[in-house]
Amino acid sequence: MTMRDTPTDSIDRLQLIVANEADREAIRTMLSERYDVIIAEELQAADCYLVDDRSLPAYREAIKQQKAELDPTFQPLLLLRRESATETAPRLGADNGDDDLPLIDEVVTAPIDQATLHRRLENLLVRRRQSAELTQRYADIQTRFERLFEATNDAILVLDAESLRITACNPAASDLLGYSRPTILDTEPSELLATDQPDALAALFEDTIAAGDAWTDGLTCRTNAGEERAIEISATTFETSDELSILLSIRDITERKAYQEELELKTQAIDGAPIGISISDPSQPDNPLVYVNDGYTELTGYSASEATGRNCRYLQGPGTREEPVDKLRQAVDTEEPVTVELRNYRKDGTAFWNQVTIAPVRNDGEVVNWVGFQEDVTERKEREQDLQLFRRAVENVGSAVVITDRNGDIEYVNPAFEAQTGYSRTEAAEANTNLLASGTQSDEFYEELWETILGGEAWEAELVNQRKSGELYHIEQEIAPIENSVGDITHFVAIETDVTDRQLREQQLSVLNRILRHNLRNGINVIEGNATLLSETVANEEARRFVAAIEERATALAALSEKASTVRSLFEQEPPTDARYQLAALLAAITAAFEEAHSEAAIETALAEPLAVRADSRLRVALAELLTTTLSYNDEATPAITVTATPAPNNRGEEWVEITVTDNGLGIPEHEWQAIEQGEETQLQHGSGLSLWLVHWTVSLLGGEVRIEESDIGTQTVLTLPRVPADE
Repeated sequence: MTMRDTPTDSIDRLQLIVANEADREAIRTMLSERYDVIIAEELQAADCYLVDDRSLPAYREAIKQQKAELDPTFQPLLLLRRESATETAPRLGADNGDDDLPLIDEVVTAPIDQATLHRRLENLLVRRRQSAELTQRYADIQTRFERLFEATNDAILVLDAESLRITACNPAASDLLGYSRPTILDTEPSELLATDQPDALAALFEDTIAAGDAWTDGLTCRTNAGEERAIEISATTFETSDELSILLSIRDITERKAYQEELELKTQAIDGAPIGISISDPSQPDNPLVYVNDGYTELTGYSASEATGRNCRYLQGPGTREEPVDKLRQAVDTEEPVTVELRNYRKDGTAFWNQVTIAPVRNDGEVVNWVGFQEDVTERKEREQDLQLFRRAVENVGSAVVITDRNGDIEYVNPAFEAQTGYSRTEAAEANTNLLASGTQSDEFYEELWETILGGEAWEAELVNQRKSGELYHIEQEIAPIENSVGDITHFVAIETDVTDRQLREQQLSVLNRILRHNLRNGINVIEGNATLLSETVANEEARRFVAAIEERATALAALSEKASTVRSLFEQEPPTDARYQLAALLAAITAAFEEAHSEAAIETALAEPLAVRADSRLRVALAELLTTTLSYNDEATPAITVTATPAPNNRGEEWVEITVTDNGLGIPEHEWQAIEQGEETQLQHGSGLSLWLVHWTVSLLGGEVRIEESDIGTQTVLTLPRVPADE
């Protein structure tokens, strides 16, 4: 191995130009073992020139020319200066004239030792190798640039920055503009680019020269074929020698701009859609949302930043059923679209019915996204639920329900109609409501009916219809018109209640009342009159006792007759809806009446606080009957009755009031109140009169209940009644 400091793949070539032969041979010997040394009269291509100071003048021009031809590759020259030379030695870089390249790159003084000479030469050769590498890189870059310039899809124009004339163009520019290269080079830029916007193009050039680069996408060009194309121009400056040039990169963005406009339109449509739209990314863990539109944020209450990055299951809550959620999971697993309705929850916790449709978005068959559509269907769902509830209610209601069209043709009947009339749904649906006509009502009756309902008003009446079997029956009928969204009457709904049995009961009650009040009373009057005459004629005390028993029983029967009349009047009145009875006034009235009628007994009342119940004067009648009945079973020397009114216990006091009647006797016999509690009388278990039944019926009519309980001294009766505010 040689003594070279840095081995190379090839031996450096040196040309030795020394006038003195002895010196030349000595130097050649010092260098030959390490370098390829050339000795020639003419300048040869070499990696370095070693020239002595006497030979330099003769070779100066040739060396200058060689350096210039190789530039920018460094061509080193080492000057060998004699130590005894009398003339001024040339300096480094000297004798270059106007040239920028230095002529002399290194100077050594002879004599010189081999190591120093080698070191000086190696420094120069390292610089040469580095410059050669840089030159090659520059050449490679230039070659690549030229290839890129020719092959790029973007149109490239090079302009002189001072004259703004086109100095170069690539094939893509010719393709875009439709002109040949020579035509482009011979045409003003403003005639090729932005023919309708010359000021905008001039401004682009000014900005580029001022800032070094500029960009615009707001220009259009017209091709040789007359087609207008949207273009995007990127401009930058660069220097070549002493000249400043502008490089224009021109891209045809006509299709992209059209796509962007279409995309913007679609984005605006999606963002402004009245339903929620979301996109998820199944390539990420848990398939999170990556986009939601304004409709989604408005629907759910979650902002886009709160919604994205999460799986949409966060909208589920305690009322979300598992079935639709499973359908969504299965659709994702099978990569198929699906639509479900499920209960979701907004950010504020409110629930809503969400109709969710999800569909896969594919790229080359692979699902890359899922798009979801969310629509609030709460109102429709509630209407459907209300409709289902209405249908179930109508199907199960005890009254017959009929829906007809405007002409009276039947479109729907419920099961109660079938049971009431004997006609099936199929039979009814093929007929008009006149199939029930019995002939009992006059033509004027039906004319008034149709005039009323066609006028938009409801109709109420009692009439006689005929069943399929031919049997006549009485009904209470109410017919109401049904209007569409614009107010036109399209259908009628009729509700019919069979009142045949009720009318019979009313007739029976009327007859019984007449018998009790008229016939029975007249008979009792006869009995009482004859008993009085008999009492006056019978002198025997034993016989007079039987007459007194007759008079006592007649008096009791007369009271029973009056009580039966009270019962009828009780049911002739409707239950109170907005009545209010202050209990302080009730207890005061009851106390005054009781003290006047029963001076032998004591009564005490207690009111826990100002209270009122939903009742009318019938409550006072019932309470008076209860006090009288309770007193009738008290055999104490001084009967005492206590009446208290308090809010109901066990957290019921806000809604209910209890009126409790307690006495100091044995109380009401068990057989009397057991019949009331069971709601019927039998031959083995019945009451002795109507008083307790009157109390029970009255309190029930007022919406309350009667409870008879055992107490320490007998029994106590509790009346529970609906409470209303006492201060209104």
